Amino acid sequence: MASLCAGAAAQGQTTPPSNVPATARSANDRLLPLEVFINNTKGGVWTLLERNGILYAPSDAFDEWRLNHQPSAQDIQFQGQQWYPLSAIPGFEARLNFATQSVDLVFSPAAFNAVRLTQEAALRPPLSPTIPAVFANYDLNYTTSRSRVTGSDDLRTKDLGALTELGFSGQWGLVTSSYVGRNLVSQDPTLNASWRRLETTYTRNFLDSNSTLRLGDSITRTGISGRSVYFGGFQFAKNFALQPGFVTQPIPTVTGLSAAPSTVELYVNDALRQTSRVPSGPFSIDNFPALTGAGEARVVVRDILGRETVITQSFFSNANLLEENLTDWSFELGAVRNNLGTDNANYGPRFIAGLWRKGLSKSLTVEGNGEWSSSLSRAGAGVSYALPFQMLGQTALAVSRSDTVGNGHNWLVGVERSGLRHGVAFSAQGASRGYRQLGIDTASPRLQTTASYSYSSDKFGALNLSYAGFDNYELGKLNTVSLSYTIRLGQRSALTLSATRLSGVSSGNSLGAFLIVPLDNRITIASGATRRSGSTDSYVNASRALSAETGWGWRTALGSRVDGGYAEGGAYYQGTKGLFSADVSGAKNQQNVRLGLLGGVVMADGQVFATRRVQDSFAIVEVPGYANVGVGFQGSTLTRTNSSGVALLPRLLPFQRNSVRLDPTELPISAELDSIEQEAVPALRSAVKITFPVRSGRGALIRIEFDDGEPAPAGAEIELVGDKKEFFVARRGEAFVTGLQSANRLRLKWNGNSCTFDVALPPGNLEDITRVGPVRCIGVKR
Repeated sequence: MASLCAGAAAQGQTTPPSNVPATARSANDRLLPLEVFINNTKGGVWTLLERNGILYAPSDAFDEWRLNHQPSAQDIQFQGQQWYPLSAIPGFEARLNFATQSVDLVFSPAAFNAVRLTQEAALRPPLSPTIPAVFANYDLNYTTSRSRVTGSDDLRTKDLGALTELGFSGQWGLVTSSYVGRNLVSQDPTLNASWRRLETTYTRNFLDSNSTLRLGDSITRTGISGRSVYFGGFQFAKNFALQPGFVTQPIPTVTGLSAAPSTVELYVNDALRQTSRVPSGPFSIDNFPALTGAGEARVVVRDILGRETVITQSFFSNANLLEENLTDWSFELGAVRNNLGTDNANYGPRFIAGLWRKGLSKSLTVEGNGEWSSSLSRAGAGVSYALPFQMLGQTALAVSRSDTVGNGHNWLVGVERSGLRHGVAFSAQGASRGYRQLGIDTASPRLQTTASYSYSSDKFGALNLSYAGFDNYELGKLNTVSLSYTIRLGQRSALTLSATRLSGVSSGNSLGAFLIVPLDNRITIASGATRRSGSTDSYVNASRALSAETGWGWRTALGSRVDGGYAEGGAYYQGTKGLFSADVSGAKNQQNVRLGLLGGVVMADGQVFATRRVQDSFAIVEVPGYANVGVGFQGSTLTRTNSSGVALLPRLLPFQRNSVRLDPTELPISAELDSIEQEAVPALRSAVKITFPVRSGRGALIRIEFDDGEPAPAGAEIELVGDKKEFFVARRGEAFVTGLQSANRLRLKWNGNSCTFDVALPPGNLEDITRVGPVRCIGVKR
């Protein structure tokens, strides 16, 4: 064993001066092909140069080993290549073993380039081909009531209301139109049946630029202090939702140092979020899951010997901040929509509006927005920024000009901190009497102030204190102070106590107590009482929530109000075709019965399907010839194939990979599939078609012999003529072949030769396994 160490460099053993003859300088040069270990990790086989007791390595080795070689380190030229001294790297030690032709190199962890565990680019998978589809959603509610009126007979009323939506989707985009129907079967002659259009919109997504075009009815996007309004017209905006998994807010970064190859465990607020492997040296983690607020990240670095190093670091992230250099924007052109739900098409003044946001850094996001119409113009600017103590601050200012009330301004300041235990928020917003916004003709409040503090602990419960103050130009001041405290009882139950005081133009106090007791099988019992204005309201109810799949739910309630006691109950059934509900309620002077039906209809690929409400994308799944086969994704069966072997699969996630899967236990043994799972990536609320090709037929164990009477050898290849499926001969010349019909022609291949022979099956069921043979294969020898 020979040893080289950094001490040689310390004693001045460097490259000889240039005035020394070349023969003298190279007299002690020696090339050493060695297997290199870097801090006990394999670094590959490299040729190192030894000169005057100092080890040199080529620049490629430094890059491969992730070492930072100092620019000031004196390099040498040897055989036309640049070499750098390893002794210039901090912490260098070398242990050379000539017996194994290896060298162990040891460096300080700080000598390595940092490893970055970063968020992989969220790559959107290519979309599956979209097929044309039409869908309709309906929400029907039938209500009958009986009311007692003093001095007259009971008053009975009936009413049928409907909320509907019609949609068309294809490769060209999506068109939806919604309607509301009122008083469709009303007995009141003063109430006429009516249908009103709600929203009609054409949507086209541009995936390459993550942007969306909407034509028709939409809603404006505003800045920090603005208010959105409905409008009809044109909207073109950035849409990060088109790239699932893309995080727009700044991602926190945690750094650390590992002295040897280690396992790194990341805990966020004491919950394990991920485990990674890192080599020796510095590392940084910036692939946090999407988080909002302040918290604590704890990194446990565990090397191969089990030694642990714990790194604790606070972090801050907020959804109101944009990642550095990320831009968000929206542009609208159209007319303000008035009386939505009452009028079919009441459009007001035309306008132009826009919003632009940009992350200047991880802690600073700026924005600008504006609106312009013939009678009103408004411009605003805002900034969101990180503050000390892991807090977010926001400031905004806007000015307006109106033909009716003149000029005005609006301002906003706010600060918030959302932590694991403590949360604090404060905001104040004020406006002058002349300030106006698009679609809002009344004056904004003179001053709006909100403040809150919250505390949460597993041991002591949760406390929330909040204040809201409103100072209106016309109505005066109104202040609200609220206090609530929630404590856990037992394993799952919770008790909440609350108190509220209202003062100003209205005044009053209220006290409340509420108890929630979750039970097994999705059953919850809840009770509560509230005291206000000298009266007490109380209730107790029990309910069983619906599951995500099919099944029953119910609820019951008893309570008392100022006008007396009441009782309520309901039953709900959710199936694959929709949701049915039935509710009854009774009080002293009124009894009600309400029936509801919620569902949808889809027409695609020449077929019509009844289904639940169509809110997401969907697929037409075809398993030719096989009825009543379960189809689903994400580990659950959502639908079944009809008599034609076709099913509608709802609830697919747009722009994401959806693994559509058949239930293999419901396919007969005679059915063969290349795969029981396929991926679908649909567009927004669009249809894709998935076909599972199934080989059907009977299976048979066929014994095959050659000309000499010997059985065909194991491993010989067999195929059905006209079928791509391959089979192989097993022992005793027997081969199990599936997909057979009553008459078949097979081909056997062996040693470059082949033969064909016919096989006929006796009558039988598809599930029958038949033995056939021996059959003679002519022209092929062992």
